[in-house]
Amino acid sequence: MERLLDFFKPYNYQLFLDVDKHRKMLHGRVIILGHTKRDIVKLHAKNMIIEKVMINGKEDDYIYKDNTITVETKVDEDLEITVHYRTALKDNMEGAYLSTYNYGDGEERIVATQFEPHYASACFPCVDEPSAKATFELIISVPDKDDTVLSNMPVKKTKQFTSEDVVKYTTFFEKTPIMSTYLLAFVIGRFHHQTTKNSHGVKITTYCPLNHDPKILKYANAVAAGSLDYYDDVFGVPYPLKKLDQVAIPDFEAGAMENWGLVTYRESCLLVDKNSSLDAKKSVAVTIAHELSHQWFGNLVTMKWWNDLWLNESFASVMEYHAVDMMFPKYHIWEDFFTGDCLAALRRDALDGVQAVKQEVRDPEEISILFDGAIVYAKGAHLLLMLIRMMGEKKFFASMKKYFKTHRYGNTTSDDLWAALQHNAKFDVKKLMNSWILQSGFPVIKGEEQQKFSLSGKTSEETWVLPEIKDDMSGHYIINYSDEEFAEKLAKFNKLSLEQRLRLLVDRSMLAKTSHVSSASLIPLLSKFENEKSASVWEVMAAIIGDLKIFFEPGSEEEEKFKKFVKNLIASKVKQLGVVPKSVESSDNIKTRSVLLSLAIYARDKDILEQMANLYQEDFSLINPEIRTQVICANLIVHEELINDYILKYQTTSKPEAKADLLFAMAQVKEPKNVEKLITLLERPEIVKPQDRLHLFTYLRRNAKSKHAVLDWVFEHWDYLSETSGDQSADDFPRYAANTIIDQAESDKFFNFFMEKVDKPAIAHTIKIAKGEIESRLALISADKKAILDVLI
Repeated sequence: MERLLDFFKPYNYQLFLDVDKHRKMLHGRVIILGHTKRDIVKLHAKNMIIEKVMINGKEDDYIYKDNTITVETKVDEDLEITVHYRTALKDNMEGAYLSTYNYGDGEERIVATQFEPHYASACFPCVDEPSAKATFELIISVPDKDDTVLSNMPVKKTKQFTSEDVVKYTTFFEKTPIMSTYLLAFVIGRFHHQTTKNSHGVKITTYCPLNHDPKILKYANAVAAGSLDYYDDVFGVPYPLKKLDQVAIPDFEAGAMENWGLVTYRESCLLVDKNSSLDAKKSVAVTIAHELSHQWFGNLVTMKWWNDLWLNESFASVMEYHAVDMMFPKYHIWEDFFTGDCLAALRRDALDGVQAVKQEVRDPEEISILFDGAIVYAKGAHLLLMLIRMMGEKKFFASMKKYFKTHRYGNTTSDDLWAALQHNAKFDVKKLMNSWILQSGFPVIKGEEQQKFSLSGKTSEETWVLPEIKDDMSGHYIINYSDEEFAEKLAKFNKLSLEQRLRLLVDRSMLAKTSHVSSASLIPLLSKFENEKSASVWEVMAAIIGDLKIFFEPGSEEEEKFKKFVKNLIASKVKQLGVVPKSVESSDNIKTRSVLLSLAIYARDKDILEQMANLYQEDFSLINPEIRTQVICANLIVHEELINDYILKYQTTSKPEAKADLLFAMAQVKEPKNVEKLITLLERPEIVKPQDRLHLFTYLRRNAKSKHAVLDWVFEHWDYLSETSGDQSADDFPRYAANTIIDQAESDKFFNFFMEKVDKPAIAHTIKIAKGEIESRLALISADKKAILDVLI
């Protein structure tokens, strides 16, 4: 794969941008100072109109082909390259793009950027590679005096210019530290904001669109201040910038982006208020802590190439929990890590063909494949937790201080990290960790033996360097106890630590997906925990119930028997806790009730549904936030005739939590005309934004009344989805569709369609994994269905 850094090394970019959000245009001029390595210079420049290229102040010939500018020059000389160009502001949430929302009687427009992994070159010509670090001097002109213009660095000065009777308002920013192109950012628009400072004097300002109350920014500021303080301490290198801005963007493909000094977020990942649920507050805290960890892991020290993306994401995905646990110990946030990240990583990593944590990249289109939340984020974080516990936190963070001081403002590989950690480890760090990050999958441990665990049942000679095998949640493996050992553990379940209890259930649930353990054994196992007190255990139980749904034909007598089983399982605990939250109760009870009520919705428990529907209020702020999701959903299940009211509420509310609750509820509809109405929303971006389409699609796939029709819609509208989705999201549709295929006919239809799309590396990767996943699921249904039905009789 060609690297443009092999031709030219940039040192500094002077970037002049004239941005007009009304005309959806960006006119730019970039001056790049650097040094040539060959007799030609190549620059990435995606979907631009190139007007002029100058070398050392003189106009020069150039070739613009395949999104690359090529200019002839001399080897080994300092060079000034100037490019004049223009490009459109699109709405695909990549590069410099347009985000819109309704406010008052009109539409508000925001210009935002998303440059990771290689979309800086969609905004300005550059060497768009992580090792091509340089400094940036940014000047932005806009036509609107009222717009706030933000970038990575503080504002140096502002000026008003008039040219040909056109007034432009220009903002000059201070020079950035040396950094990668994907971390440059700017935001233009009208916002509310609140400002605070952390204990080390960094100015922290959080911004939201005008259709939100600025009071909701207080929590985000507090979490940001606490996170920076914590990281300053444990990393030993203070946050190096004067300010940190956080901005909520109405249209945002990912959850957030760690641009140095200007972190951008999806609204739901930044904005919470007094009426927000505990889950929402925890989610926002974890997201902010994740992005601010990147100010060190990724920004201060950056991977040399995308194959080491895990150095950014795995670290941020484990540090977020350390930081939140320090700030909010009552959140018991590590329990969410165990039942969320760890379980997700095991489930994904059990599939044949899934990438390793560290994965080579041979084609630019393969870069998007790397951003697999269950692997590079969750599995990598789980492996780092294992390493931290082996070394001890004190020694681990002492090593990290050395790592940051040695490599700040530079680029590193995995080996640089292993070398830093080895100073404080009594084992071979590189040998241990490379055996886990360089190969996919994980072992199942039985006695003294290990074997690669696979849902397909395929055997493998792969092995791992094993740490001391413990029955807590630190290891990325599963333990296969003998029947006698399992019965012994189960007999003293209440005496086990929480992590031991979770490990026992998580491992059993994974083994039941294969021939190791019968799925039918999970039914009596679940029955033993009807009085369980731990919310985390109930979350794993709910996951097991979700796994068992594949064995029951929707609407069948067998499914009704299973739903009755679920009703009976939760009955005593619901009676104990009550449907309505108490004025004062533990976070464990809050979370447990939420899980139980969600199970009641699945089981269509009529009494509980009616109790929840009776709690519904038109003003959502009057519904207790800890059960609001379930109440809004239950009300529509009981009164499906309200679907149009729900759609209108969804379209008009600005509150991220309310939108999420309504979208989930609407996807539960059963009437054919309402199913059709919901599916058509997938192509109505004025109602369901492109960033939320995948959520709606996933919810509709889980609904037996809509699952086939919505997949047919994807087949019929694939070109539309590909054109209007970002590179990192189009392949998510077949991925999540594959998760819910449980019959051969739909499997055949799925592969007949997508096998014609495998010319794109991301789609080819998704379909390769889906093939093994679906085959394994269908084989499991065939093998275990009769035994499960026999247990339920």
